[in-house]
Amino acid sequence: MELMKRNHLPLKEFINQLKSTLKGKYNAAVWPIAGITLLYLALTALLALLFTRSAMMLGYATMLIMYGMISQVLLAVVEALGILILWFLVTFGMYFVNMSILYSYQDQIKNPNLKVSATTIWKHFKHLNKNQLLRLTLYSSLFIFLWTLPLDIVAALVAKNQALVIAVRIANFLITFWKTLEYSQAPLLYRDQQPAFLGQSMRHALTASRRFMGGKKLSFFTVELVVSFLPMLVWGAIFGGLAYYGNYTATYFVMYAGLIIMLLGFCAYAPVVYLATAQFYEQSKPQSPISVEDAFVKTFKPVEVLTGEAYDDAADEPVAVDDREPIVENQK
Repeated sequence: MELMKRNHLPLKEFINQLKSTLKGKYNAAVWPIAGITLLYLALTALLALLFTRSAMMLGYATMLIMYGMISQVLLAVVEALGILILWFLVTFGMYFVNMSILYSYQDQIKNPNLKVSATTIWKHFKHLNKNQLLRLTLYSSLFIFLWTLPLDIVAALVAKNQALVIAVRIANFLITFWKTLEYSQAPLLYRDQQPAFLGQSMRHALTASRRFMGGKKLSFFTVELVVSFLPMLVWGAIFGGLAYYGNYTATYFVMYAGLIIMLLGFCAYAPVVYLATAQFYEQSKPQSPISVEDAFVKTFKPVEVLTGEAYDDAADEPVAVDDREPIVENQK
């Protein structure tokens, strides 16, 4: 609680604001969010089963190579690749839906008269710049991978020493956790400055998020832990334990009931998780020592530089765009 106060974001007030925002508007949001989540889980489970079957068929087909049945192997490879492509499409499709829900809640915070519903989610989904968001998440994954790569190499080199391997794995987890917190606000910062991203690198949103989250990482972690993670952990422990008990005692009705109730509870709580993320960003902006505009200082390139108009053909050096003053880096 003291940590939240030092960051000007009291946890009790944050939770009260969550309740106020959801009051009278929860039902309109929970049905489409729960429906989309259940559909995504069903498709993912189906693709996982199909890929497992395809992998088994591929293993069997490779044994037929000695008999000259190469066509069977090729067919199994094509089937496995097709399932992987479908899995990527479903995964990225859900990512765009998540962004649509997050932006819908951001709009509702700014305008309390709005409601998050299937209509608003679909509206945002249609108008998302999916190319930019895709590049943003790929950049984030790439940077986190590069941060952890050196320690992965070290772990491979000391593979015989289990104590060192464990220490390296823990360090890698902490790095991943830290960078995830730093990059957590990138989609929302990108949205606030979206017009300026035309022709720009999406890594600027990650740089801005890292700056914006200075001094707020523990505050954000506290919000996510208390508001998002712990309630779902407790719910999952209760009904997941019930499902385990049903499986252990062969009481399959209890097992399936526990799994279904656990899943429905997660879906019912999903609107709170989305809203908490959007509300943290919106409440942090006016209290932050660094504004959204300042977070992007010295990131965007001037349009003249992007188009090449800022360079003289002969000297290949920056020249005046209006023949009166030299180009300077955009400070916005």
